[in-house]
Amino acid sequence: MSSITNCRQKLYLLIGRKYIGAALLAALFFWLSGCQTRHEQLHQLMRAGATNHVGYDTLLFTDSVFPIVSIRAGNQRQHWLIDTALPCLWAGAQVSDNHIRIPLINAAGDTLAESFGVMPPLHMGNGSFQGIGGGLLTDGLQTALQQKGIQGVIGANLMQHRTWHFDWENNRVIIAPSPEKFIGLPQTIALPFNRTIYRSPKWQVQFNRFPYQLVMQLSTGFWGGILLDAEFTANHTSFMYDNELQPMQLPYSIHGVTSGQGLVMDSLRMEGLHTFDDLPVIHSQSRYGLLGLAFLRRYLLTIDWRQRMIWLHAPQRGSIKSQRLP
Repeated sequence: MSSITNCRQKLYLLIGRKYIGAALLAALFFWLSGCQTRHEQLHQLMRAGATNHVGYDTLLFTDSVFPIVSIRAGNQRQHWLIDTALPCLWAGAQVSDNHIRIPLINAAGDTLAESFGVMPPLHMGNGSFQGIGGGLLTDGLQTALQQKGIQGVIGANLMQHRTWHFDWENNRVIIAPSPEKFIGLPQTIALPFNRTIYRSPKWQVQFNRFPYQLVMQLSTGFWGGILLDAEFTANHTSFMYDNELQPMQLPYSIHGVTSGQGLVMDSLRMEGLHTFDDLPVIHSQSRYGLLGLAFLRRYLLTIDWRQRMIWLHAPQRGSIKSQRLP
């Protein structure tokens, strides 16, 4: 439940009490306005920014597990992780009065950032992104990322200004002006998506015809296939499968989930459009669901925020056995 909703509920409960004073009531209204204004400011910041990229740019991954690319932030050459399930995150300067103070919590419940502001220009390939909002990394997370040679996160609110095409086989991502070059291929699966406040793509998915649907975010920064949230994990015996759960250890992820119980699930249906079979699933006590690299690396992946569409295309080397179209 959002902080705005929490504010409203507390306000309504207090209003209903018989002896509430006028001064306290006025103060509570100002408090509610503050909650709304802060989230509205964050929403505007996540929509802000522009790019001067012209044509196509190709960035090579510097890591064999995660999509990490070399960019220039200010006068420094740095390595940043591309994660579609997060906003931009960076080791910024000291928090100033004009920053938006809202915490960002990862799937494991750790605080990634406590406030948001405007980042300096980020230079990638032959162009740059300016006026992009980002969260200021907490000291603990900043230290943990730097130990792995990562200085920041390229998030969905930056990526929304261009089309991004991930070619896992050739270890690269292409920043493109439009998706047309990539989507006219045979066997392409087209999936519309919605967005979180951080502009992250999210889908409604259904497992094994189980009636409850899960909201799942697309994450190029999570190593696993499907990460189920705590509610699904608590009810996993209702999913109609006979597979045994196996302990799993995962590489470090900014989402904080490094272990869980894994299995192969029978089917996953996205947005009521396409069904995928034999998917790697991880149960954990996570705060939200993710669709990660163990699934995405099976396909060429193209994302376009202007059309709110994602295209999955089986590489030319062979068909994907896990795909079953309706």
